[in-house]
Amino acid sequence: MRLGGAALGIAAAAAGIWWALPDEAVHSPLWTQVVGWPVALLLRCDPVQRWIGAGRLDNRVWLRVFLGGLLFAATVAPTGVAFLFPVFGALVASVHLQWSGARAWRPCAAMTVVVSTALQVLAQTGSLPTPLPRTLDLVCAVITTLLSLLVIGNVAVLAAQREAGDAALDAERRSRHDALLHAATHDALTGQLNRAGLQEHVAGHLGTGEGAGNPLAVVYVDLDDFKPVNDRHGHAAGDLLLRLSADRLAGVLRPQDRLARLGGDEFVVVLADDDPDLVRSVADRVGAVLRAPFELEGTVVRVSASTGTAIADTPGTDLDDLLRRADAAMYAAKAARHRPTGP
Repeated sequence: MRLGGAALGIAAAAAGIWWALPDEAVHSPLWTQVVGWPVALLLRCDPVQRWIGAGRLDNRVWLRVFLGGLLFAATVAPTGVAFLFPVFGALVASVHLQWSGARAWRPCAAMTVVVSTALQVLAQTGSLPTPLPRTLDLVCAVITTLLSLLVIGNVAVLAAQREAGDAALDAERRSRHDALLHAATHDALTGQLNRAGLQEHVAGHLGTGEGAGNPLAVVYVDLDDFKPVNDRHGHAAGDLLLRLSADRLAGVLRPQDRLARLGGDEFVVVLADDDPDLVRSVADRVGAVLRAPFELEGTVVRVSASTGTAIADTPGTDLDDLLRRADAAMYAAKAARHRPTGP
């Protein structure tokens, strides 16, 4: 509203000056230089541009360019050098192609051609003064228009190249950011979540943000016979065994479940469910898939796994509590399996 009032005030002041000037001054280009140029410069300032161009970006560019072109055309026309107007079009294009991107060449080129043509029609019909012969004035206008369009085209190409470079740089930055984020939350060997990623995932279920309050359970998995395989066949075979184990574990999970490697030969399966029967069923499937033979570079090895489960069934449960309970259950199951039976 303040900008609208200022614009109306300027328009009223210009009308008052027009009314107060004598007839010979009104028909002189002097008043356009005194009033027109300050108004034109005011129109080009950012607050007025934003006020003029409220709406979609494309509409703002077209409106700004054509209003500015018409105002400068009215300012330049009485001076007798209307054939130089396309130079202003090139200057406007240089500014708007920086502000609004390469697509701004269309309104800039259109404004340059349309307004320059209108000025020449007025000059050729004698409605505008020109110190040059009309034919020469027309030739000059055509030359300046073509040169201005050439400048607009070149600046648009440079703007498009800059935008493409900025887009490529932004894509590279996003890719690096995603890679760093993935590295910070995923295990480098298996590609599954690491402890930080596990903490972040579980916090989304147990915290107070979006997704909080959803059912959750964990299955703690320990490869019992990993160390003998690693010692006998080497670290490369041990790493391969861990990757293959992670692939098998991931294969028994649903899309909403997650797998994490805590380090060494310990994995954690996170289930988006708190049904005890389902949790036990997943633990049984985990043990079954890991008992199947592994082929490590031509060598067949067998391992077993101990599992323990815990369900987030009480308020205030956190990841450490879940892992502590699941780890205790896993060691209890392991001890029970190795406990002697019979008398």
